[in-house]
Amino acid sequence: MSQELRFDGKVAIVTGAGNGLGRAHALLLGARGAKVVVNDLGVNLEGLGVSSAAADAVVAEIRALGGEAVADYHSVAEGEKIVATALQAFGTVDILINNAGILRDISFAKMTEEQWDLIQEIHVKGAFKLTHAVWPIMREKGYGRIIMTASGAGIFGNFGQCNYSTAKSGLIGFAKSLAFEGGSKNIRVNTIAPIAASRLVIASGILPEDVHAKLASEHVAPLVGWLCHEDCQDTGGLFEVGGGFHAKYRWERSQGRVLHTDTLSPELVRENWERISQFDEHSVHHVNGGEGFQELFARLDSTAKGGNQYVDMEVASNAVSTLETQYTQTDAALYALAVGAAKDPLDETELLYINEFKDEEFRVLPTMAVLPATQVFLQAIKSGKPSLEGLELPFANGLHGEQYTEMYRPLPPAAKLQHTMRLKQAIDKGRSSVSILAIETTDENGVPLFYNEITSFYAGVPGAGLEKVPSTPLPELPARAPDALIAEQTEVNRPCCIACAVTGTRCTSTRTTPRPQATRSRSCTVCAPLATLVVM
Repeated sequence: MSQELRFDGKVAIVTGAGNGLGRAHALLLGARGAKVVVNDLGVNLEGLGVSSAAADAVVAEIRALGGEAVADYHSVAEGEKIVATALQAFGTVDILINNAGILRDISFAKMTEEQWDLIQEIHVKGAFKLTHAVWPIMREKGYGRIIMTASGAGIFGNFGQCNYSTAKSGLIGFAKSLAFEGGSKNIRVNTIAPIAASRLVIASGILPEDVHAKLASEHVAPLVGWLCHEDCQDTGGLFEVGGGFHAKYRWERSQGRVLHTDTLSPELVRENWERISQFDEHSVHHVNGGEGFQELFARLDSTAKGGNQYVDMEVASNAVSTLETQYTQTDAALYALAVGAAKDPLDETELLYINEFKDEEFRVLPTMAVLPATQVFLQAIKSGKPSLEGLELPFANGLHGEQYTEMYRPLPPAAKLQHTMRLKQAIDKGRSSVSILAIETTDENGVPLFYNEITSFYAGVPGAGLEKVPSTPLPELPARAPDALIAEQTEVNRPCCIACAVTGTRCTSTRTTPRPQATRSRSCTVCAPLATLVVM
């Protein structure tokens, strides 16, 4: 068992300590060496009546345990008088637990101003009065521990408790600000949101009777004891505790979305609402408001590179999509045939690119590197988007504008390929947009093979907010005749079927005159076992 946490020599004030949570806190501290001021006005749940019996009973319990304690019967609205009691009895204050509270539950429609004000007076102003009185004492001695008592109603709200929820929310903000101001003076300020069968909870009827024993007030006190100890350096925290459960809350902000101000409108907010309000792995947690502002301004500055409802550049520019494809020697041979490698199927040089049965000699045309990248892009079109977060362009409606390819090494006869796709650039073209996707390709072992860029044009997709790139002016044509004329014609000497091409054998059924009809198929008398005849 670890060493016991003690409070010898420390002076603690616990408000509302005659019953429930306050009593549990006071007894724990008193049993562990603290000198305790047990404050309780002795009122009922509505704050009415005065009695010293409750505070006196807890003082007696602490003394019976061998501790030191005195009673105080002032209202927390007179916080300075409670602090005066501590100074008179023990000479200082090290710990303050703001626990006192009352209820005035009623729906907002029926709530009176008096019912509103009284709750704020006890919960918020009472905590202020006590804290304001002990603050200079703690600052001067360079030590202090302060606990605020909030509630789930202060975090989430609750029907019929607008006054109470507001007060408890106020205590959370109060504690967070005090944590900053007291940090340099070793004053630690934290807030608890207890789940306990206290007098207020039992009276409210929120919890069924059979769970009261499971949520005894004594189950909350150990967390308060730790937060009040000199070894605990946490500050500004909000902790939920009850029935043995302990947890810390924090503010969370969704990733959100920066909408370009040139096109900002309620309709644009509506169109982006799902993204604005979505909490996911990109949500952020800030330690303080300054950190939040810095991150926000950085994101606003980043929009200099563009962003709109179709392209969220701050997300898309960092997004990566990984896909896999593969090709065989047959695929490579088909590609070679398609681009005219078999002008003469008996040419030994051309056979290197079309004869898949000579593995040791087979070659892949370098330009085939375009196809796998295009396949990746076509998959994106089929799915409606390229699996890149932040990119919502209508890819199925895009026009393929440019293709750029770099080869790193000869392609193997067959390979399993791994592609990494990212958005290189998104360009504003007025009423239209342009995207440039960059695709790096390696083999299954990660060896780089080639690189592609696919440029697409999206007519009718406004580019406002994206990067503006001036179009390169067309060069002025010289006023003279062309230096050369090059004319190309579709090759008529095409193979009748794949197999004839790859075996280097002419089909006996080869037609001497190409047919202009649509592609048809029939058996080839020479190579029927190998392929299907294709007649044009």
